[in-house]
Amino acid sequence: MESRKKFKTFCFLAFSCILFLSWGDRSTQAAEKDYPNKSITLINPYAPGGGIDIAYRPIIDILPDYLGQKIVISHKPGATGSIGTAFAAKAKPDGYTLLAGSTSHVNLAPATRKVPYTPGDFVSVGTFAKAIDALAVRPDAPWKTLQEFVADAKKNPGKYKFSTFGVMGAAHFCMELFDRAAGIKAGHIPYNSDSEALTAAIGGHTDVVVATVQAAIPHLSSGALRALAVSDTVRYKYLPDVPTFKELGYDVRVIIWFGMLAPKGTPREIIDKLWSAQKKGFEENKLPAIIERIGMIPFLRPPEEMDKIIREDHELYTKAAKEFGFEIK
Repeated sequence: MESRKKFKTFCFLAFSCILFLSWGDRSTQAAEKDYPNKSITLINPYAPGGGIDIAYRPIIDILPDYLGQKIVISHKPGATGSIGTAFAAKAKPDGYTLLAGSTSHVNLAPATRKVPYTPGDFVSVGTFAKAIDALAVRPDAPWKTLQEFVADAKKNPGKYKFSTFGVMGAAHFCMELFDRAAGIKAGHIPYNSDSEALTAAIGGHTDVVVATVQAAIPHLSSGALRALAVSDTVRYKYLPDVPTFKELGYDVRVIIWFGMLAPKGTPREIIDKLWSAQKKGFEENKLPAIIERIGMIPFLRPPEEMDKIIREDHELYTKAAKEFGFEIK
């Protein structure tokens, strides 16, 4: 009799657990179908007023039209973007806390220093924009082409200096990759911004500058600088006569991508809704129009392709950092 009672109790508890789990699963599915039913927080891991704020303006302004909810920026600066990025990685994977992702803190940071996250802690929502670098010189420089600069630099190792925005940033990696691909060695002079790096080259303090095309365009248009190559795999729309590094035979590709990321474990249905909203914004030309107006390049890629870009860039920068001797601290 006693054993029969225990068996009935066990059956009751087991049935209750199944009901509870089933209810929880249905509740989760309902939440996903209802998504979003409140505003979405987009974590910016830098201080207000920086490049990420500008880059994500189209997402803030346009995506709510397709989602039916506001997207609110939350700034969590510190440790060159790693504090806010780590916060986003640990957020609840429900689609209401996303990361304003970019090459700098998602790819470069884990490749060059110890940070409490990896790119694998996120799932991609899709890219929407990109920036690329240009290698430029003064108009009176003796080199009319990149090949001429390479030939001169090989004859005079260590003679020439290049300026970029910061140490171990995308532009620094671009020049280091080019140095190795071309078999030359130029000295690096880092500055606190693209504008300072560009000014240094214009003023003759450095021989070459590598900076984002978007920052360089005013100086290229005015004739204060002359571009010799760009870091994308295709030519830049507004500099059609400037070849890519790859066209010239140098295996250099550096893009600064921009795309939202969600914490690992975020349901696929939520990712699909966010991606669909971006796609519609492109189809109706609302997003590309703003992206080009702020000086960036429209770059719509689905979550799977964004995952591939992040994975490949992480491998590239991690390998390159070791070759460059950038010690992780």
